[in-house]
Amino acid sequence: MELVATATRPKIVHHEIFLIFLLASIQFTNIMDFMIMFPLQDYFLKQFQIDTTMFSFILSSYSFAAAVAALLGANFIDRFNRKSAAIFLYTGFLVGTALCAIAQTYTFLLFARVVAGIFGGMVSGVILSIIGDVFPVEKRGKAMGGVMGAFSAASVLGVPSGIRIAIHFGWNYTFGFIVAVGIPILVFALLYLPSIPSKMEKTPLADFSQLGKVLADMDHIRALVFFMAVILGGFTVVTSIAVYMERNMGFSKHDVSSIYEIGGICTFASSWLVGYLSDRFGKHRIFMFLVLLAILPILSITHLPKGFPVPLALVVTTFFMILVSGRVIPAMALMTSSIKPEIRGSFMSVNSSLQSVATGLGALLAGAVLVQLPDGTFERFDIVGYLAVGFNLLALYLSRKVKVVS
Repeated sequence: MELVATATRPKIVHHEIFLIFLLASIQFTNIMDFMIMFPLQDYFLKQFQIDTTMFSFILSSYSFAAAVAALLGANFIDRFNRKSAAIFLYTGFLVGTALCAIAQTYTFLLFARVVAGIFGGMVSGVILSIIGDVFPVEKRGKAMGGVMGAFSAASVLGVPSGIRIAIHFGWNYTFGFIVAVGIPILVFALLYLPSIPSKMEKTPLADFSQLGKVLADMDHIRALVFFMAVILGGFTVVTSIAVYMERNMGFSKHDVSSIYEIGGICTFASSWLVGYLSDRFGKHRIFMFLVLLAILPILSITHLPKGFPVPLALVVTTFFMILVSGRVIPAMALMTSSIKPEIRGSFMSVNSSLQSVATGLGALLAGAVLVQLPDGTFERFDIVGYLAVGFNLLALYLSRKVKVVS
């Protein structure tokens, strides 16, 4: 009986822990590059004299560029060694981030975000494919939870550091910091990422059969739409939290930094717990539990009254980050288990594309709904919250349609 129990719940071993850490490190810089845009919003609004709608174009330009690149990449990403693809894309991402570091105009920053999005969006799909290739389904929840811990690390270490650098030196230096952190990670990836050869037969790069295989299966379509709803259920609110807290709630920039520090520390611990619980009690069950709980902080954070005490507001934002990010772990494990290994890279590229579309739509929706008043504050954040709740309930319904095959 002991042998059976061990076989059904295998443990993560040392070399797998190192791989998870390396993949999480790549995701750390990738996520930080995207997340840092939210607390820097106030800088961009003032320096470029733009409104929230124009700022949402900067956010969505990254997302939509990532979407197009990932969709095109779905046609050929499975034809390459996973390690080679990850290194090439991560290098391109660092180049795009370096361009952000030297941007001085709205137009050039828009261009730089497009470049970073093209490569950054695709590298996420490759990382998730590596997890699907290396880890069996019994370990995938824990592995996914470990890599998702990059979100927490970016919140605890990356974003607060980026905010402080922006306060003292300017927002351009924040992107330079990301590049400086990313270069040694790239070196470690070159040395230690496992070589995972393509499982496909050699075919012309112009062959679109892989994309057809992904989109021809209704089970795949359901899984893709499901994950888009998951992303929209968080990013409609996430994109505007920092500037809303500054302008409406009276948070200082250091208080905004605390949102990411405290929330990140808590989600770092909770992400591993959620991964374990997903493997132990089932991905569907844990996802449903977290979605229903997440509705409470979503509605709370979008209805905070003016003058609400900062410490209590930080409690709300912390629970928001724990539960909203926690939903993604069982959702991602469900989705990666819904596809066959031979087309996993193509599927994840399509998913990265649609995930980027969802983040872009979330930014555009929030930018369109929020109204900036003459005194600089914003109204209609409550409507953004209702939209997020609707997307979460849709995701909850669609989760029952996702079928596990591997």
